[in-house]
Amino acid sequence: MKKVPSLYVASATRQSVGKTALCLGLALLFREEGLKVGYYKPVGWRTKTLKGQPIDEDTLLMKETLKLEEPLELLAPILLEYHYLDQYSPEDSPELLKKVKDAYREVSEGKDILIIESLHEPSLGESLNLSAADLAKAFGSYLLLLSSTPQDIAVDEILFESSCISGKGLGCCGVVFSRVREPIDRRIKERVIPAIERHGIRVWGVIPESTALTAPTVGEVAETLGGEVLCGEDFLSKPVENYLVGAMTPEAALRYFRRAKRKAVVTGGDRPDIALAALETDTSAVILTGNIHPDVRVLAKAEEKGVPIILVPYDTYTTVNKVRDITGKITVGDVKRINEAKRIAAEYVDWRGLLSMIGVKRT
Repeated sequence: MKKVPSLYVASATRQSVGKTALCLGLALLFREEGLKVGYYKPVGWRTKTLKGQPIDEDTLLMKETLKLEEPLELLAPILLEYHYLDQYSPEDSPELLKKVKDAYREVSEGKDILIIESLHEPSLGESLNLSAADLAKAFGSYLLLLSSTPQDIAVDEILFESSCISGKGLGCCGVVFSRVREPIDRRIKERVIPAIERHGIRVWGVIPESTALTAPTVGEVAETLGGEVLCGEDFLSKPVENYLVGAMTPEAALRYFRRAKRKAVVTGGDRPDIALAALETDTSAVILTGNIHPDVRVLAKAEEKGVPIILVPYDTYTTVNKVRDITGKITVGDVKRINEAKRIAAEYVDWRGLLSMIGVKRT
């Protein structure tokens, strides 16, 4: 069988860096060039069930968006969960490697290019000989690192991962920076990139932060918190770009809330004055803590303004800790985020250079 060029996208950090968004954006761009594009996630993560079967949500997204014919169990043949050493032991490695190699051959058949996505970080699966570097070597793939670290330590993380990859007898084909905030952009370009390129590692793009991708919706926040939506069910698609805690006088709260747009305000259910102040400003949702139902005036004003009220059982401190790491996730049929993933890949990544580097000829 003819070897199909493949690009293995892996994170250089432990943070959420937007691998799926990059894979999706590149796949859509490659497809527009007339290429037959495949997707593969040899080691996935059990995130939900579909028709009673465990699945990896990112794989489902790619299958549906790219209209791939292969079944989910072939696109992601191994699904790990939190206690994955209870699922498999190192003695299972030969059998697992054979399984992912067999699936690789099937999903790559008839394709011009295959995009392979790693788990959260390239080291995951190392105990089973299924790390990103292990598998990229087994498949003969080009390994592309993705980093969203905003500090200078990004250089050390990338060089360390590159060294680990080299130790496996494989080369790193380069790096893409993602979710780079505007104040950091200049330093990344002037300091970080030159330091990386001095080591012979190419940087293929610097993607700025996109709230259209990263800001969760009110519905996603409510689902993550397991909260009860008391009103405003028709407005759960509103984005949440900021979180503010209301624990001051109503007058101070009003000044405070006016500084941020598209926010969620976290406050106690026994503070109707704070909730009402939040509803006078650009607020996407009000999160009431302690399972304390709000005053009827709060619900009436929220209905009038089209702002969902979410009731949660946690205290304010716990709630804030839970919401601060929530990011938006591209899901099947999310046209807005799918188009945004394609746009930023087209605008900020040298994707044509990547195609050329891995030896793909465009039609």
